[in-house]
Amino acid sequence: MSLFAELKRRNVIRVATAYVVGAWVIVQVAETIFPFIGFSDRAIRNVIIILTIGFIPAVVLSWIFQFTPEGLRRDTGEQRTAPQTTRLLDRAIIVVLVLGVSYFAFDKFVLAPERAAEREVEVAKQARAEAVAGFFGERSIAVVPFDNFSADPEQQYFADGVAEEVLNLLARIRELRVISRSSAFALRDENLDVQEVAERLDVAHVLEGSVRRAGNRVRVTAQLIEARSDTHLWSKTYDEELDDVFRIQDEIAADVVANLRIKLLKPLRGSRNVDPEVRSLVEQARQLREARPEGVGGKMYALLSSALEIDPDNVPAVKLMADAHWFRVGEDLGWEESQRLQAEIYDKVQELDPDSGYLDAWDAWYKAFAGDFEEAAVLYSRSLGKDLTESNHIRLAGYFARRIGKIDVAVRLGRLSVAIDPLCHQCRWRLAESLMYAGDYERARQQMERYLASATGAKDEYVRILLLGGKPQEALDYIESLDDEKLTDFERMSLVGPEAMARHSLGETERAEALLADLISSDFHDQRGVSYFVAETAAWMDKKDLAFERLFEMQATNFNYLQRRAFSPVWKSLHDDPRWLEWREGFGLSQARLDAIVFDPDLPE
Repeated sequence: MSLFAELKRRNVIRVATAYVVGAWVIVQVAETIFPFIGFSDRAIRNVIIILTIGFIPAVVLSWIFQFTPEGLRRDTGEQRTAPQTTRLLDRAIIVVLVLGVSYFAFDKFVLAPERAAEREVEVAKQARAEAVAGFFGERSIAVVPFDNFSADPEQQYFADGVAEEVLNLLARIRELRVISRSSAFALRDENLDVQEVAERLDVAHVLEGSVRRAGNRVRVTAQLIEARSDTHLWSKTYDEELDDVFRIQDEIAADVVANLRIKLLKPLRGSRNVDPEVRSLVEQARQLREARPEGVGGKMYALLSSALEIDPDNVPAVKLMADAHWFRVGEDLGWEESQRLQAEIYDKVQELDPDSGYLDAWDAWYKAFAGDFEEAAVLYSRSLGKDLTESNHIRLAGYFARRIGKIDVAVRLGRLSVAIDPLCHQCRWRLAESLMYAGDYERARQQMERYLASATGAKDEYVRILLLGGKPQEALDYIESLDDEKLTDFERMSLVGPEAMARHSLGETERAEALLADLISSDFHDQRGVSYFVAETAAWMDKKDLAFERLFEMQATNFNYLQRRAFSPVWKSLHDDPRWLEWREGFGLSQARLDAIVFDPDLPE
């Protein structure tokens, strides 16, 4: 008798088959259940090892013994296998196979989707963790509003002032990314835990605390938390006279720096010794500026006037007064009087805080507006070299970089403004535009979608991004998805051109031509905007003569409007036409001039 026939007679093959299939089922079940009950991967490996080792004894025993009607008997090699035994083994194999197939189906259609969802959650968590440690690695922090534990609810302004001063001290450290006040304080009423705050603001650490003021005593408690693990790295309570609160702020900032193991390139700047009443008045004015209720200018003016009566040289109060004068236009001030008062404020800030980047930033803005790009570049560089804490100034510097064709610098500045002020809608909008100008349409789309999720406006810019990214159908679908009743008149007008551009790209020539004709004949009050949309739509539809006709018409009357948009990729079809360089040179954007302007600020990477 051959070996194969003998293996078959002794049911070795059947036993081996049943063993392998049964072992597979056991391993699959173990892989599913063990993690759920807390067993590690090592336990699963042990099961596999045991089953593998057991295979040889099972095969050997099936050779030596066989099941008979009288029970387990040693196989002498003479008897035939009982039919009952064969049927029993065949049934066992069938049952095991059915169990295996059933488990495979259950795993594929029930368990696998759940595991995939769990993996997605885990991947998302990992991505968030990497984002938390992203821009500056572990060197990032948000200072959230300190709780007011005083009996008087009005002392919340004082508590906010303490937290903000600590934030300002830390923000001066170039080696540390500190979330701006506008974003960190915006989450005050959302009842988020520390990890949620860190995720929303993309930081690795959160500083929280409380302030209790009683008479002439103040108690400040601060704690530094590593957000991903929700671990308290450091906590301390300071109990001092009210006059010493500025020293408490300095100590908190120094302790944070020590616990984050930051090696400072220059000594940590000390906080200002500010009268508590002034701190409260300034904080109230700042919150009014952010909320912008009706009559905001007059209300800010009243609060800041009281603060400056107590402390005429309080720099934050002086700077906020310039904003108050701006808001008062149309309330109780004319434009010229507002400008005169703001000029006085700028002179005062120059006297009190000459090393601040505040004045340089605003001077740069005015210079750029007037077309003096060379001086604007110097002033913006100086401002950014002094201070990287004001997202508004960083955003405007990025806007300027785009205006002079330095798109890579514009993207870097846009990313920095969003990094320190993640909830700044304008910052995200301008970053999306800079990415669009850079040709990075997918990231531009992502940023613009984040903007549109929490703000209004820029709908036409989103459509441009889709069109430039080669997605005309998505652009058209987006336009058609908008609720016309919720659109402003300007938004309706601004979307006519982009719709024509989308339909032109989709081959709907007749409809595109009709929309362009509607735009040309529009009597919308903002004819500057109409002309611009006509020009870009004509450029997109390769109607170069019409595009240049409108561009040259606008050159004399809408100087700044066009300058800010000269490097938009929407105009790429015009770049090979000799009229393009002529048009650019007509308002001071010759390539030779722009190449000579040095603007490459030193920014954290």
